[in-house]
Amino acid sequence: MAQQAASLCLIILLLVLLTISLATKAWAEATLSSKGSAPLVSQDIASSQLSKTTKQSTNSSPSLTTSTPSSAAPQSPSALSNHYATLLDYETEGPYHQNASEVLYSLGLALQQRGQHDAALQALRRAMHINRVNNGLNSLSQAPMLRGIIDSQKSLVHIEGVTASYKQFLGLHIATYGKHDPRLIPLLNELGMWHLDAYQFDDSETRIDHLTSAYSLVISALKLSETQASSESGTQIEILRTVALVNFFLSRHQGDEWSASTDSFYSLSADGFATTNPQRTGILSGASFRRGRVCHERIVELTNSDAGASLHDKIQAQTELADWYLLFNHKTEAMARYQQVLTDIAASDQAETLHRQIFATPRLLPALRMERRQGAIAGLFMSADMDISRRGWGKHIDAPAETQLPGQSQVKNKRLRYKMIDAIKGARFRPHFVDNKAVGINDATLILPFIH
Repeated sequence: MAQQAASLCLIILLLVLLTISLATKAWAEATLSSKGSAPLVSQDIASSQLSKTTKQSTNSSPSLTTSTPSSAAPQSPSALSNHYATLLDYETEGPYHQNASEVLYSLGLALQQRGQHDAALQALRRAMHINRVNNGLNSLSQAPMLRGIIDSQKSLVHIEGVTASYKQFLGLHIATYGKHDPRLIPLLNELGMWHLDAYQFDDSETRIDHLTSAYSLVISALKLSETQASSESGTQIEILRTVALVNFFLSRHQGDEWSASTDSFYSLSADGFATTNPQRTGILSGASFRRGRVCHERIVELTNSDAGASLHDKIQAQTELADWYLLFNHKTEAMARYQQVLTDIAASDQAETLHRQIFATPRLLPALRMERRQGAIAGLFMSADMDISRRGWGKHIDAPAETQLPGQSQVKNKRLRYKMIDAIKGARFRPHFVDNKAVGINDATLILPFIH
């Protein structure tokens, strides 16, 4: 009876939150048409639909002046009410009805689409709890609920919460597949990217642990991919780009402290893959240019030897190697490589398209920082106006502001404006070329993902 009462209280609380939202938001102004309830997720679908990590595109980088991030259209109030009514029906049959987990999961996603992440977290956590009761503590069928929890925590910028949830998420996959299964590769890569996002928000003395954790995770992913005879070159390229990005952040880190990948709470998600041997930050950062260059040279080799690689893939690989030289102020080498890329583009039958995709608008470097995780419904985006010099430096930065997904509430953190300014000041942009000459750009607008 106590459990049933608790479940009923949760449903009532969610109903109250919905009522408050209806009173404070103009539901009709969105002119939404209901597409019905989100599909119920069976165990088989659950273990594959959202537990898989989404792959970041290596085909093209988004424009500097990208449009406001979009997400799926929110469900109508009547659709949400249907979820609540169905839950009340299941509650009469007991607090742990298997179907209640599926409906709560669908409800959580619907609330996410409306930007109601606090309510979504309650629904998703209850869905996961019921799933664990019915299917076991380590059942991978709960992974979609946990993925939803991570997405809402990211939208709310709950850094510690995301890290703890990722640790649990990785633990589920290890319990199911073991530590050496190639299905862990995309998740390890995603975790590495998360630590780079979290690093930018951590002002503590242990913030370096994010970088050492990211390094351990992506190197583990790379080693796993290299041991797989059937590993696709695209998978290795994605990981190599992340390894290079980690090395970029290491090169910019201020300090030369001793650090291990297991030193702090923030390193928990690297559990099982992290090294316990302390390393000097200065040694890690001192070798960052060479390690990143080796990564990009390997990417060039992989794309050139891949019969399925497009001309765009090959041009992008060469361009990102030139970017790497520019980032570390090897200007002569960088410009020579850019000119070779421009020559190759001009000699192709796709010259206009390739030039527009690669050079027409400069990218904040490394270009991977600009790429948004495909299918993501959560994230934190900042925008700013600026001028960009012909050498790729941002200047005259103006109007830094947060850019929301539809229905998303502002984080309202004043520090974000300063973090955006610092991100631009400490970065380089890919040069804009006109008639094979690098030129400056005025009044450019940058939309940068701070949380992917």
